[in-house]
Amino acid sequence: MSQIFTFNSLPNEVILSIFEYLTAAENFHSFFNINDRLRKLVKRYVRFSRRDLDNDIERFSTLHSWYKHLDYIDDGNTFYLIPLKGEQARYSFDKRISDYNGIHWHFSMGKFSRIIDERIEKIIEKYPVKLNPMFYPDVCYSETQSSDEFKTFVQRYYPSQFEALKTTFFSSNRSFFHLSENDKHDTSNQLKYIADNEPKRLRNLIRRAARCIWTDLQELEDLNILEIQFA
Repeated sequence: MSQIFTFNSLPNEVILSIFEYLTAAENFHSFFNINDRLRKLVKRYVRFSRRDLDNDIERFSTLHSWYKHLDYIDDGNTFYLIPLKGEQARYSFDKRISDYNGIHWHFSMGKFSRIIDERIEKIIEKYPVKLNPMFYPDVCYSETQSSDEFKTFVQRYYPSQFEALKTTFFSSNRSFFHLSENDKHDTSNQLKYIADNEPKRLRNLIRRAARCIWTDLQELEDLNILEIQFA
């Protein structure tokens, strides 16, 4: 008589191999509520997609035009990351959503709407990120951005560039337009270096915050990521 095997009789190693063929959302949807064993495997071993996170970063940085509302004061404006089912809407009147089912990272400026589960809210609040106008990858840099806030920002995060710019771009008695051609060229190169590298720095900040949030959420064994809701 042949022996009948069920999915639940498979060893963990085989089940984890199956998980790898599915998205995080598919794993949570398919296995989280079946039994305690599968739920624990999903919570412990299923990771969010870094590629999807990068796509969410790109989507938010360009589609939502948040760079128009950002500044350099205190290193930038505070945002919170929240993993939710479906892409973040562009606007209430123009959502531009192409995926309603996958797990995507949403960005909330300042204090986000209250999450029903206070445990999740506390985790989200632990890992804020600060974004500035250069979060937008194609922002047009201008010599008019030589503000005190930007000066402080550059001094903190790009000290080498600050040293090169402090007697030209950041000089209180010298205008960019009155610089020599050599100084203009050097100033432009220093500013370009900052503009090229700052989006990368911000993207890495977001990646680290997302990893920390996901790791902390894994400790909540009864939490299905797909079921996070706002009050």
